[in-house]
This record gives sequence, C-alpha cells and structure tokens, in this order.
Amino acid sequence: MGAGNGRRSCTAGMTVMLAVLVFAGTALYLTVDPESSALFPKCPFHLLTGLECPGCGSQRAIHSLLNGKIGQALHYNLLVVIAIPYLGLLASLEILRHILLHANVSDKTRNKWTALVSRTVSVLYHGRAPWIILSVVLLFWIVRNLTPAF
Repeated sequence: MGAGNGRRSCTAGMTVMLAVLVFAGTALYLTVDPESSALFPKCPFHLLTGLECPGCGSQRAIHSLLNGKIGQALHYNLLVVIAIPYLGLLASLEILRHILLHANVSDKTRNKWTALVSRTVSVLYHGRAPWIILSVVLLFWIVRNLTPAF
C-alpha cells in the first residue's frame, strides 16, 4: 500500500465520520428544543452579564430553521441564519474541489472547474474576509444589546 492510498483512506474515514456527526447533530437539533432541554448548554456570558453574545440564540435558531420556522430563527439569531448559507457555500466549494482532484475526468475539464472554484473562493474568502467577519460579529453584538429588535 502506497502513501497515497493510506492518506486517501484516512481522508475518506474522516469524511464519513464528519458526515455521521453532521447527521446526528442535525437529527438532535431537529427533534430536541434547546429552549426547553437541559441537554444544551446555556451561554455563560449571558448568565454572568445579562447581555447577549453574538452566539446567543444560535441553538434555538438552528432548531427553528430545521423545523421550518424561519421568522422565529431570525428572531433568535439573525447572524447565524445569515452565516449558514455563507458557510454552506464554503463547504460546498471545498467538497467540489476535493471531488475534482479525485475525479476521473480530463485534465482540461479538471483545470477549468478547479480554476472556477478557486476564483470563487478567492472572491468570497479573500484575505480581508476574517476582518470583515470580525467587524460584522462585533457590530451585531453591540446592536443586539442596544436595540430590542435583536
């Protein structure tokens, strides 16, 4: 067995394990309401200060989204609801990049699609993205504690 086969086997195993964890987490959040269950942790920042952190309400928002209650999810945590498509796109692009690397296609096709994925990633997740995300999170944190709408 070559080094490439062992690495591919490890990556496949990790992918399966991640898929199982995502499925289990989704099933848990779909069926159990975090608001009424002691299974889910409470926010220590909120317990200590009475203020809401940027993540407060995210468990309830995910539960609401999975149960088709979009308005309720937006009320619990607008930022999480907005972030899910962004993170989903990143995950999809990474999966597509992985598939392209291992697909049995011509080099021309692989290069064309890999270039498209790379351009998309560089536009959406450029070097300033962490600073932009940090700014949005901090702004959300401040606004949600100053206005009753959040």
